[in-house]
Amino acid sequence: MRASRLRLRLMMLLSSLLALAIFKNTFISSRFLTKYMERRYQTWSRNEFEISDLKMKSVTTSEASTRRVVSHLDDSRYSPIALRERALAFSNTSNLVTFLVEQERRKHQVAAVCQENREPSSNDRPLYLVHDSKHSLAYCPIYKAASTSWSVLLLQMAGVTKSEAENLQVLLEKVFPREPKTIEYKRTRNTTKFVVVRHPLDRLASTYRDKYQNANKPWYYINYGQEMVRMFRAFPKQLTKAEVQGLQYQVAAKIQAGQPVALPGNPFADPLGPTFREFALFVVASRHADPHWMEFHDQCAVCNFDYDFILKFENLHGESEQFLDYLDRGSEATLQRRNSGRKPSSSSADTGCSFFDQISVRLIGQLVAKYEKDFQLFEYSPDEYYKCASDYTKLH
Repeated sequence: MRASRLRLRLMMLLSSLLALAIFKNTFISSRFLTKYMERRYQTWSRNEFEISDLKMKSVTTSEASTRRVVSHLDDSRYSPIALRERALAFSNTSNLVTFLVEQERRKHQVAAVCQENREPSSNDRPLYLVHDSKHSLAYCPIYKAASTSWSVLLLQMAGVTKSEAENLQVLLEKVFPREPKTIEYKRTRNTTKFVVVRHPLDRLASTYRDKYQNANKPWYYINYGQEMVRMFRAFPKQLTKAEVQGLQYQVAAKIQAGQPVALPGNPFADPLGPTFREFALFVVASRHADPHWMEFHDQCAVCNFDYDFILKFENLHGESEQFLDYLDRGSEATLQRRNSGRKPSSSSADTGCSFFDQISVRLIGQLVAKYEKDFQLFEYSPDEYYKCASDYTKLH
């Protein structure tokens, strides 16, 4: 009996200990589970925040990409197709439509002359193109035909302002880098291509006035001007070749040093610099293709490069204004006249006569022959210039 009670108490004690152990384990497990859940919650919260942040970054990146796409789409409004579609909304009586009709007529004229004077197939490309890929523009600059004005305007459209100290050509090539001609040609296919032309003889007069008259530009005198004088000026027959070279050096040294040239009896200084006659003779005789007097059709390869717009210097302000309007840039871009002290007129010969009255009808005819294709392509006439010639009255 006594042994049975002892076993019963022992069993109750073991049950109590077991219950206590279970309670302890449960308590520990509960605390572990709580801490575990807290840690998991914190991890989930952090992960959720990171995921949320990642989503935000993704959205931001997506928006940035969209902005880039939108920016690209904004740029595409300047593509040739977009501009042509925009032009369809213009009134048939607007000045812009009149301008566009005239452009088509000029293009047909160029095509007809090129077809008539068709030469063997050639890979000729413009010597230099300013390619503004952002605005889908390609421009062939012709010196002394508003090239400075248009180059500065293209830089401004690209957000670049030229300082007085900067060289324009260096800045142009920095902003619009040159490419191999094969790549350049392919990249400019889907662009609005334009060129500005000028009466060939008026352009020559402008080149002479700006670069050679009175030896006013040392670089041009040293490289070409003194050669023009030496080739076409009459010198005393008793002078030897060495003596002529010595007289030439005297003048060149002073001009290069920026000093006044006062050398009585020196043929290179009386008159100073090449005369217009000497300049014109050099242009006719020289094989050097200087871009200031090179033929337009060679410089810009007009028969091998399909220009969409051919602007004329003689109506520079009006045509540039219409062209910028067509490009949808009229409200924010204006062409400024540069490198010229006069306004272009409908009769360029009015100002050119001050030079062409120094040369003969024959020499004018030689110049006209040199630029014959340009006269035909762009419908210019030399007639007014012949009337300026020194011997025109005698011959008529």
